[in-house]
Amino acid sequence: MDIFRFPTRVDYYAVGNDLSLSLRGIIAMMQEAAIVHSSQSGYAMADVPRTHVIWMVVRWRVKRLARAQWNENLIVETWPRSMGKVTSVRNFRIVNEKNEAVAVGESEWILVNTDTGRAARITSEIVSAYQLVDEDVFSAPFPTVENGAGEERCRLDIRRSDLDTNRHVNNLVYLDYALEALPETAVAAGLDEVALSYRAQLLPGQQVKCTHRSQGPLQVVELFGAADGHLHATAVFVSRTAQGG
Repeated sequence: MDIFRFPTRVDYYAVGNDLSLSLRGIIAMMQEAAIVHSSQSGYAMADVPRTHVIWMVVRWRVKRLARAQWNENLIVETWPRSMGKVTSVRNFRIVNEKNEAVAVGESEWILVNTDTGRAARITSEIVSAYQLVDEDVFSAPFPTVENGAGEERCRLDIRRSDLDTNRHVNNLVYLDYALEALPETAVAAGLDEVALSYRAQLLPGQQVKCTHRSQGPLQVVELFGAADGHLHATAVFVSRTAQGG
């Protein structure tokens, strides 16, 4: 079973006020492991001049299972679980030195042609560069989110520092925007699980309107283009009290 293992540690920028690994820190670790794995497989950003394709994430689901403290050594395990015509599902597990699971995650990535900006077909050559592992990390689906309108919480300007190597807003920055829209009471209660879905890219010059609404234990944040009202992303957090701790 070909599971890629990426050694890392909890750095200062990945922790919250309690000095333990945050949801943002978890996703950052998983993203880095996925990029390194794709680089070793020949399909990362540095390979674009040859391949003319790049993977772009369209959704995340991440759950923290245990506390990992600042400066703690961890290993990110990751593997592609499936590949379709244009998308691939990639799973993650972060473990500590005792091989205890700290967090698990699932993501979906779309293959994009860098010349056209459109979805590219996943060829047999690309599939053969990775080894699929039929192992899931979640035993139940994420709670269903009902439709509804939220209350506007903030408007944020896109900064140059929000952009990644593709000159688009990095997927982690969408999470930062969503966290800005959460009420302090929700943050104080503790957040150990999040589902992020990306609908459209945010680009320089845009302003983001962030709305929030509660649905039982779920905290739903939607990110809209302030000028046109177009939905760009949704972040759904699960309150820790709903998970029994």
